[in-house]
Amino acid sequence: MFKGAKKYWLISILCGLIAAALFYVFLQEVKEQYRPDDLVTVVKALQPIAADQVIKPEQLMIAEVPAKYAHPNGIRDKNEVVGKISTADIAAGEEIIKEKIVGEKEQAGRLAYKVPLNKRAVAVAVNEVSAVSFNIQPGDHVDVMATVDIDDAAAGNPAAAVLILQDIEVLSVGAKGAAASEEASGMVNTVTLAVTPEQARPLVLAADRGEIRLLLRSPVDNSQYSLPPFRIGNFIY
Repeated sequence: MFKGAKKYWLISILCGLIAAALFYVFLQEVKEQYRPDDLVTVVKALQPIAADQVIKPEQLMIAEVPAKYAHPNGIRDKNEVVGKISTADIAAGEEIIKEKIVGEKEQAGRLAYKVPLNKRAVAVAVNEVSAVSFNIQPGDHVDVMATVDIDDAAAGNPAAAVLILQDIEVLSVGAKGAAASEEASGMVNTVTLAVTPEQARPLVLAADRGEIRLLLRSPVDNSQYSLPPFRIGNFIY
């Protein structure tokens, strides 16, 4: 048994813990008593999110607000926001709404939202022949064959066909704002491709200094080829 002052210290500490526990229970009861019955879960920005940024989990937080204060187009599930792209600046503490996010595969007014991460959109001029009789559609994948004149006197046959790119995604077909009759007839003059900056260099050079032709791929074909340049002399030798 405790004796003297130690006993009273122990009793004091025990009483203090009991009082703290009872006070905590009292606060929880008060909180529940005044807690609104119409709370809804919303997703908010934990930190400022700049426009045109991929939204990460650590940038978000979950909060509960009365239904009358929740935005009607607000996002209720954090998973619906993570990985999407912000279409405008979002302030810290601001509720995330549908109009301020967009996914890569969703339709949007700006082509930029359809460009895959780490790639660039490059438009190339096409005609009925180079665009596979205008059968190429957004979402298709193509190879790019270039015919260029190579200044090589020793070869004696400077023209060469080179397979410069393979398995390239088509982002769009035709010019934005083209006439409806023109698009309906399939008569387009540009195809926009998604390429890396490294791939853009031979593509732009071939389009400017030679001629390119698009080779439409099967959706289930992932094959890759390593081919040497093909010259006129190769028809004979």
